[in-house]
Amino acid sequence: MQGFNHHWAKRVVTYRLALIIGIAILICLAPLTFKNLHHDNSNEAYFLEHDPNLIAFDRLLETFGDPEYLIVGIPARADDKDIFSKDAIKIIDELSDFLENNRHVTQVRSLSNYQYTHDDDGMMATDDLFDDIENLSENDLIAARRIMQKETLPIGRLITADFRHTQILARTEYKKGENAHKVELTQELLAFIKQQNYKAAGFEIKLSGIPVIGERFETLTQNDMAWINPVMGVIMIAILFIIFRSFFATVTPIFLILAVMVLVTSLQGLFNWPFTAVNSALIPTVIILAMGTSVHVLVEFFQYRAAGQTPQQAAQSTVVNLFYPIFFTCLTTAVGFYALSVTELSPVRQFALLAGIAPLIIFILTNTLLPALLSYISWLPRNIENFSKTNEPKTGYLAKLLRTLPIWTQTNRKAIAITGVVVSLFSAWSVTQITVDANIVNYFKKDSWANRDLHYFNDTFKGISNLEVIIDSGEEGGVKSPEFLQRVESLQNWLGNIEEAGRPISVLDFYKQINQSLNENNPDYFALPTSRPMAAQFLLSYENTGPNEDLSDMVDYYRQVLRIQLPIINMDATKMMDVLTHIEDHIATHYSDLNIELTGTLVMNNAQNHYVNNGMFKSFGIAILVIGICFLVLFRSLKYGVIALIPSIVPVLLTGGLVSFAGVAIDLGTMIVGAMTIGIAVDDSIHIMSRYLQYRKQGKSTREAIDGAMQSAGRAVILTSIILISGFSVMLLGSFVSYIYVGLFSAIIMGLALAGDLIFMPALLYLFDNSEKKKQTI
Repeated sequence: MQGFNHHWAKRVVTYRLALIIGIAILICLAPLTFKNLHHDNSNEAYFLEHDPNLIAFDRLLETFGDPEYLIVGIPARADDKDIFSKDAIKIIDELSDFLENNRHVTQVRSLSNYQYTHDDDGMMATDDLFDDIENLSENDLIAARRIMQKETLPIGRLITADFRHTQILARTEYKKGENAHKVELTQELLAFIKQQNYKAAGFEIKLSGIPVIGERFETLTQNDMAWINPVMGVIMIAILFIIFRSFFATVTPIFLILAVMVLVTSLQGLFNWPFTAVNSALIPTVIILAMGTSVHVLVEFFQYRAAGQTPQQAAQSTVVNLFYPIFFTCLTTAVGFYALSVTELSPVRQFALLAGIAPLIIFILTNTLLPALLSYISWLPRNIENFSKTNEPKTGYLAKLLRTLPIWTQTNRKAIAITGVVVSLFSAWSVTQITVDANIVNYFKKDSWANRDLHYFNDTFKGISNLEVIIDSGEEGGVKSPEFLQRVESLQNWLGNIEEAGRPISVLDFYKQINQSLNENNPDYFALPTSRPMAAQFLLSYENTGPNEDLSDMVDYYRQVLRIQLPIINMDATKMMDVLTHIEDHIATHYSDLNIELTGTLVMNNAQNHYVNNGMFKSFGIAILVIGICFLVLFRSLKYGVIALIPSIVPVLLTGGLVSFAGVAIDLGTMIVGAMTIGIAVDDSIHIMSRYLQYRKQGKSTREAIDGAMQSAGRAVILTSIILISGFSVMLLGSFVSYIYVGLFSAIIMGLALAGDLIFMPALLYLFDNSEKKKQTI
């Protein structure tokens, strides 16, 4: 088997020109599939085709139409008695009119277009709350306030009980798999609010809802990436140049990163998979893996050049030495990503496959294209003496560190090992404390207007999302059945008493309002119809008054299915799961006679959290098992496999534990960071252990082998970590919290992995492999 890497290396150098031309042609042809690329950040895009949650959501769309709302909140000014002032009503009307005329809005409910149903001299009538907003008088405002004091339907939904706050509910068109219309609508509304300068009049306009969240996600992410990615690239390039003092060595890793991205993106287009928030992590994934392997290749190549080999000889020797370490590094990393596919979310499975292919492409390119190019490079870096493999004294901080670190590690090996074991045990225990929460509030900085407005709606109107309770009567016209309506009323009353929920609304509320209106506005008649003919007459009488409200989003066309909308405050995933479970259990116990289905954004988000939680532990367990097996095969020893495995997995576990103790919940993005960074940890462990065993096989003592591994592989490990930690730390300056966490957790994990490979692993080797005998069997 050992001869294969020699044969491969010889062929690469022999056919180097053909390889370069062939791979260049492949890279140039790869963009042909880019025409299939598209974006899809819709909620349903996260679910597998036959997921029951997706099926229920699709039924909601089919039965009741557009399910999403953009919400505009208008608090009364501090000096005003309530929201019933001329200025406030005029602003509400302007905002409502703007939204009604927007191409992305299908319905608007607000105080300015509110209609109340009442008795008018023995006839039921539906009239506007305001007849002429342009010429409002104080008497009009007093009359409107008096009317609203008698109304039931809008309280808690359009206006608070104290009349200090109101909200506009703009129902937006739903386009499956699209987010552009949400961005357009939200940005147009923001521009309109800025143009009208409502703040100067003393009004703090609040915005939220699914369209606003979608716009903020996309805008903040794009804004961060627009400047952070270039700055990250500049920093990495600058450090590469400082390290190698060579233009070619500086651009080589960048070229490799771009080539891999083109090829992976080409496969994404070939599979017709969309860009999602999940697979946006492909860029940092490729950066981490490609940077690590290319730096190892460059350092190895220049070490052979410093030893006097020609470019072709050095390229061939580099492939021979690094072929198996890079192969197992890329293989274990690919397996780690493939393990994510156990998560029952479609974008995660797509990311798992693409991210798993990326290391394999990197392996091929770093063992073909890269050495083929290097074989033509005859010039040397100006600091070539720093790349010598010998233990001769070298200048510079890195050289001094590599000389003194093995000595310090040997001296303190017991203390280091004990500390490492304690940290490892703590890490294993802390994993059980990790919580998963994709709460949207956590994605925005606390001082951002998006975060503040979310809390405003949470505190004032019980959140921005509804639990959709869909109830099928089982027969056409069934929503007119008094028995059915009474059972639904019982359920609706119970739902309204849930502490975390707001006031539920359904067609039952309209039945009651109509009944009261038909009986001289007597509150005693705010009750459901007592017969089918009465229910049918109620709906017909209401329709004959010519209302704007057609009830199409509350009851289906055949009057068979109705919908209860229950607003629920935003809360962490664990509490939300408890609330939904409580509702499901109560329904199963007390309303098993009703055909009830829970759906909507809240249910979809709860399902995502459940899938992420299950997938995280399953995938990490599978990854550890397979990586451990690969280590056993590579090092042909249980002892060396375990010693190399610990620094590979403990940094990820420890970071997860520290994060949980800091009160930060794991979301989909941070889960992927674990899979993403375990690659660099595995890479470092494999290279150092492989080089250590290589020296031991040559008859070196433990101390000599560790010195040799540090002088050769250790240099590349440190340089790679410096480059990546510096680059990813730039993400801490982002405005999107999820983006910041990717940078923070990546930097922490890579820093811990570096410490584990350079300090903890050698300490274990000193303790458990401290033999001066020649290791012929390794």
